[in-house]
Amino acid sequence: MSAPPLVASDETCAAESDYAAGFDALVRGEDSRALELLERVLRVCPRHPYAPELARLARTRLEPGARLAQDTLARPVDAEPEATLKEGPSQGARASLTVVQTLHGITQGVLLCSIANCQDGRAFVAVSLLGGGAGAAISMLATRSGLTQGQAAAINSGTVWGFGYGLASTSTFDLEGESSTGAVMVGALGFTGLGILVAEFARPTAGQVSLANSGGLWAGVVAGLLMATQSGETRDFIALEQGVVGAGLITFALVGRNLDISRGRVLLIDAGGILGGLVGLSALFLAFNDDHGDALLVGTAVGVVAGLGTATFLTHDFDEPDDAPTVSVVPATLGRHGGLGLAVLGQF
Repeated sequence: MSAPPLVASDETCAAESDYAAGFDALVRGEDSRALELLERVLRVCPRHPYAPELARLARTRLEPGARLAQDTLARPVDAEPEATLKEGPSQGARASLTVVQTLHGITQGVLLCSIANCQDGRAFVAVSLLGGGAGAAISMLATRSGLTQGQAAAINSGTVWGFGYGLASTSTFDLEGESSTGAVMVGALGFTGLGILVAEFARPTAGQVSLANSGGLWAGVVAGLLMATQSGETRDFIALEQGVVGAGLITFALVGRNLDISRGRVLLIDAGGILGGLVGLSALFLAFNDDHGDALLVGTAVGVVAGLGTATFLTHDFDEPDDAPTVSVVPATLGRHGGLGLAVLGQF
């Protein structure tokens, strides 16, 4: 014996046709039309097995917030190519700049007191405190409008490279005493100023600054390993190193302007260079022991280049965005004569 119909009236057939039309309208996204038809069904068949839930879905989708959420899920906005390169200001960037420039100020104070031949230890302490306070105050006051991680990295990197070039210049130009100390001070101040210009006008990201720093560093390492196989004056070696490092910095700074690269990927590439150098050194050491110093140096240089290249290739998708899946919830029929339900459609 079959179950009795839910509604025994002549209007049942008309209600079912309204229900089918309402369902189709809901599938097409015509929520207002679907709600009108489904409410007509409910007036005739208040105990219809599917119409109440579909009508509730139509009302929910007509809510302003629900429509906005549905549109956002169905059509995710693609970021503009240059949007990923932008970094917002952060307090962490200001803090990192303040720490490094405070140390810079302290060092400048000590070097200045050394040139002035301070005899009293209290003078060293006072001048270093003055220099550190000046570095901290200038950093905080000059960045009240905001600072990005890339800008802070550019300025701090300029300071570090400035000290390095200042120290190297003392050997290149045979400087001694006050001249040597002055070269270090001028180098740090000059490169810090250059970093400020880069931060202000180029506005690099932290990843781009890291790439430039790594380019200069690894260019100097590889060149140093190869030049160490040749005999020559120390001052010539250091002068060539300065030129190679500078060329590496400039080259990779220009290359990085067109790249959206993160600091994390650069660190992984650096790790590849370190590992590659160790592998090259270890392989040749096991083959020749330590009797072939030049071969060990060349093998290390080759390993560094191979490691950097391999790590660059293996991390090519490291910075790919992890897009959230596109998901839509729609009503659907389960088979030709089956029941009705909600289908989750997505691109995963």
